[in-house]
Amino acid sequence: MKIAVLGLFPADPERIVGGVEAVTLRLCEGLSRLPGVEVHAVVSAPGRPVETRKLAPNWTAHSIGTFDHFGNMLLALPDRRRMVRALREIRPDIVHAHSADRHALAALDSGFPAVVTIHGVIEAETRLEKRPTQRLRGVFRDRMVNDVIRRARNIIFVSPYLAELYRERLGLARRWVVENPVGEVFFRAAREAVPDRVLYSGLLIPRKGIRNLLGAIAIARRSVPDLRLVLAGSATDAPYRRALEEKIEAEGLQTCVEFLGGLPPERLAEECRGAALVVLVSRQDTAPVSVQEAMAAGRPVIGSTAGGIPHLVSEGETGFLVPYGDPRLLAERIVLLLRDEGRRRAMGDRARAEAKKRFSTAGAARATMEVYREVLRGA
Repeated sequence: MKIAVLGLFPADPERIVGGVEAVTLRLCEGLSRLPGVEVHAVVSAPGRPVETRKLAPNWTAHSIGTFDHFGNMLLALPDRRRMVRALREIRPDIVHAHSADRHALAALDSGFPAVVTIHGVIEAETRLEKRPTQRLRGVFRDRMVNDVIRRARNIIFVSPYLAELYRERLGLARRWVVENPVGEVFFRAAREAVPDRVLYSGLLIPRKGIRNLLGAIAIARRSVPDLRLVLAGSATDAPYRRALEEKIEAEGLQTCVEFLGGLPPERLAEECRGAALVVLVSRQDTAPVSVQEAMAAGRPVIGSTAGGIPHLVSEGETGFLVPYGDPRLLAERIVLLLRDEGRRRAMGDRARAEAKKRFSTAGAARATMEVYREVLRGA
């Protein structure tokens, strides 16, 4: 089977930016290991050279360039046409687009059997934007989402949360839930955690709730003076990065917070295994890969009750759930786990066992292949 995967895809597998890039990379990796499969990853992204790279004998990555001006206002028509041309050259049996955006619309425009994976709630993320330019951009992105929902006939959700959220809007579309795969490097045997070391992994953007986390760290340090917070992720929003630095200074946290930037998977896995626990208290999130990676590494997670996080973190079993915007309760949970090594280990062991059952690359590839077969049988 010849498969074309459209979506965000890392320019360098050692420099992954965001969860969608991680998912498309791992899925392509898993699919390429199946017998009789040929995988083509197609990406149209700014700042990337036009090139074709062979990642494995049966796995090719195509960077096809992009139209840099007014793309959202034009509903990405230039890029959609560019992607359709690439697909017609590849002539896949099936096209799998990731995210309800220009990639999905290109897949639907192409005329080939198409599957769309929805990774998040773009409408909800747009509502959280404060800058006028981003809100305007979000209006056009919302139009593309609505078009995808109206036209798509085969939809994969990465979380039951999304399946329920979109249930009434999908009409006759067939739908499946296939959870995100996690890189095998995260499943390697865990090493001893560094005491009192807390990890945040993810993009440094407002909806991830990092300012609230910093407030909680300031409170928790009164009980755990040696507490250290490590922030592992790319700062794609420069004003927000400055706001975080100002918050750190205001709370007197300069000596206990470290910015690591975006990390290669091997190094990020080491950070997960070296942390006592991982925290992600987003205001809006769907199926954050960072939570799944932490679970695979055998670390308990303190997550927010927002979106699909409760479908990943089991309260009191694999971690704790706290409401967004409650730094005092978050601090209490951080202190509780840092002080109770036995509970922390037990939660981490349960998280790892759960991750092995649900998040393996091989399992996600097999489940996705079954979706493809169903789609092609009904095409």
